Amino acid sequence: MSTVLPKTYPDPEYEQAHLDTYEREPRHPIKPVLPPGVREADFAQAVQDFIAVVGKDAVFVDEGLSDYIDPYDVNEASETKRKVPSAAVCPQSTDQLREVLKVANKYAIPLWTFSRGKNLGYGGPAPRVNGSVALDLHLMNKIIEVNDEFHYAVVEPGVTFIDLYNYCVEHKKKVWPSTASLGWGSVCGNTLDRGMGFGSNFAHHQSMSGIEVMLADGDLVRTGQFGISNSPSAFLSKFTYGPSVEGLFLQSNLGVVTKLSIWLTPQPEGFMACTFSMPCFEDIEPMVDYFGEMRRNGTIPSSVVWFTSLIETLCISGRREDYWQGEGPVPDWRLEELRKETGFGHWYARWGLYGPKRVVQAQFDEIKEVLAKKLPTGEITGTLYAHEDGVDAAAVPIEHGSMFVGVPQLWSLPLINWPIPKNRVGKAAHGDYAPVIPSSGKAVLDWMVRSKPVCEANGVELMADFFMHERHVVLMNMFTWDQTDPVQKKNAENLYYGLYEVAKEKGYGMYRAHVNHMDLIANLNDFNGHAYNRFVEKIKDALDPNGILAPGKQGIWPNRFRHLRETQEQKKDT
Repeated sequence: MSTVLPKTYPDPEYEQAHLDTYEREPRHPIKPVLPPGVREADFAQAVQDFIAVVGKDAVFVDEGLSDYIDPYDVNEASETKRKVPSAAVCPQSTDQLREVLKVANKYAIPLWTFSRGKNLGYGGPAPRVNGSVALDLHLMNKIIEVNDEFHYAVVEPGVTFIDLYNYCVEHKKKVWPSTASLGWGSVCGNTLDRGMGFGSNFAHHQSMSGIEVMLADGDLVRTGQFGISNSPSAFLSKFTYGPSVEGLFLQSNLGVVTKLSIWLTPQPEGFMACTFSMPCFEDIEPMVDYFGEMRRNGTIPSSVVWFTSLIETLCISGRREDYWQGEGPVPDWRLEELRKETGFGHWYARWGLYGPKRVVQAQFDEIKEVLAKKLPTGEITGTLYAHEDGVDAAAVPIEHGSMFVGVPQLWSLPLINWPIPKNRVGKAAHGDYAPVIPSSGKAVLDWMVRSKPVCEANGVELMADFFMHERHVVLMNMFTWDQTDPVQKKNAENLYYGLYEVAKEKGYGMYRAHVNHMDLIANLNDFNGHAYNRFVEKIKDALDPNGILAPGKQGIWPNRFRHLRETQEQKKDT
């Protein structure tokens, strides 16, 4: 068995970023743990069986598990609260995956499935149930197809955004894949977790059409038109005959997705990088109202509008100490000074326009006219790139292109260093609380006003950005801390619960939950005595009677592990 993990990225920059994030020699060593209810002798035999399936270089235990814990864990020093796997196994094909599932069923070993483990801020690759075996799919990394006639891709779970982008460039495909803010994540994993990008197909889970799933018993299922042999519409249509089941595998533990199709953007003749800023904190209310109206009426077409704050702009450029030498978070009066000194807006809206050059220009002219009338104190910019054979995404400068033209980056990683003084060695970490809120200026401003004192009481600034869809926004309250500082770690935990209480009072659910808080967030689905959770758990017990696939993920528990479910009161007590 390996004690040295393999390289996970061929690109040196990405590999180094991975090594900087996941400490190969953790400050708190990983102590061996058994899967719950599994005898030591049975576990040892199961490990040998896994090796027989995938080879000794693709099974990891003990010190080889450093890539399989949460690199930002607030409980890393706790022997009872820390989430750690008992082993990790990396299949390379569906045949190997089927045999891995067979072993797990034989010994009743829970598996925690992920593609690349980059769900940072939400637990990374750490399992919900301590002692689960990490089912790491990063070696299933084939790009099955990129079609630039109908503009879609079909990928395995290990394919990253940078992999897909590089493939399209190398093969001269006339498409722009959407990318998340960090290019090291899995296209499949991000999509299945309802992740978002920045281009015209930014809502990734709404752009899939046909997936392949392996169930807990090894049965392989294809959905939609993909379930018909040689169907030319396999990845073109969401229609199916009978119930549509793709949604059952979003944020799910009902199966293991082994192939996923995702629609891409045709390489456009014209692309315009657009920004709009306003100077005051309260300006977010009219900005949301008028941009929301333009999203719904088609003035701003299908692309996302991404709103960011002044604090985030400063985070990209430096650290807190560069702007504020006092105690605690940067105060409002100093933020206003910085805004005037830098010329930055307090809020920025960023979006792209895609299509024929004349259409893009006309869209921008209309948007500019609307904003001049409705929000005259704002400033708008639009930079047009056009070519009759299609815009070369790589040629668009990073300040205008990057994620908006589908070019993956690692540009935002440094922002988590915000709280760490440069003269002190620390370990940067971040978390998110991400409520789903109506696309209403009043609602968004209310959230900012109510969450701001919760953040400041726990030593951090209101670092909030959000992604505007047609009728709702997904709002990200980001918070960063020094993982070597016990006080900051405790504050991060308290902050999460504080924001949860605000969201619960308002009736706001979450876009995604940290592995430590999945039961807490699932508990918000309270209609008819949590009927939704009961419904999904009935399906779970039918498809996975041994409860081996990711027990507890999103608060969905198989029968044999239901005693582990935490109530809100239990969670806070621990």
